[in-house]
Amino acid sequence: MSRRSLVSCVLVALLARTAAADEAKSDGHAFVGVTFQKNKVVAVSAKGDVEWEYDAPACLDAWKLPNGNVLVASRSKGILEVTPEKKVVWSFKPDGETYTCQRLSNGNTLVGDNKNARLIEVDAAGKIVREVKLATKAKEHGMIRTARAVGSDRYLVCQREDNVVREYDADGKVVWEHKVNGPMSAVRLPNKNTLIAGYFGGVVEVDPTGKEVWKVTMKDLPAGAKGQPYGVQRLPNGNTVFVADGTVYEVTPEKKIVWSRSGPALAGLFGVQITDVPGDATKGEVLR
Repeated sequence: MSRRSLVSCVLVALLARTAAADEAKSDGHAFVGVTFQKNKVVAVSAKGDVEWEYDAPACLDAWKLPNGNVLVASRSKGILEVTPEKKVVWSFKPDGETYTCQRLSNGNTLVGDNKNARLIEVDAAGKIVREVKLATKAKEHGMIRTARAVGSDRYLVCQREDNVVREYDADGKVVWEHKVNGPMSAVRLPNKNTLIAGYFGGVVEVDPTGKEVWKVTMKDLPAGAKGQPYGVQRLPNGNTVFVADGTVYEVTPEKKIVWSRSGPALAGLFGVQITDVPGDATKGEVLR
């Protein structure tokens, strides 16, 4: 092989490697997040700018709704729907602690009611139209972390102190469960698997039989990555987004970080919803 041919081959190889690396990179994502320690809901652009924020003490769950409003769960204020102008247009306050909410496609809102060990669906008028009692031995504070409707009559619930993720039917019957240390959030994927983040130090995907099919822990990430994962989401490109110690990570199935976001405004970030991906089920749940 001539010297010119050898140089050409090397250049081609380098260009191919650079292109592959560029393809693996992410330009970043816009998201809505909740900073539990700073008591704020924040909307962050793909460039990392905080474009909107709202005071919500002890908030753990938030959604940007199709109408542009934000639905948030605040332990002290309850469940609030807030406009971009920061006007509360809907609210519901359970008797005790609440950390999770979800607006359903039928217009109802799913609410975690820790004090009464139940999930409730609340209509637009604030009336409770469904109650699902939970099987638990936990105290109020350590009971429900996140809950998601999966289909018309099933609910996926992270029960922190019980160390289990359970799926309930509308009658409160446990139809599926997976034991894991300190589950904080879980989503049901289109392939029927369940993605779980929690105090076990990582994110795990299990199939309907409970078999682990994928897992990433903080130890799999570069030095400096730390914390206990809380919010989690599977993106349409197959990557997984999760939050740990105030940093949002996007990792590939091969556990490579392709994007992350942190900063003073995100200190104490717990829950996150990526808002610039297609489809309505932006956290991976099957909404009604």
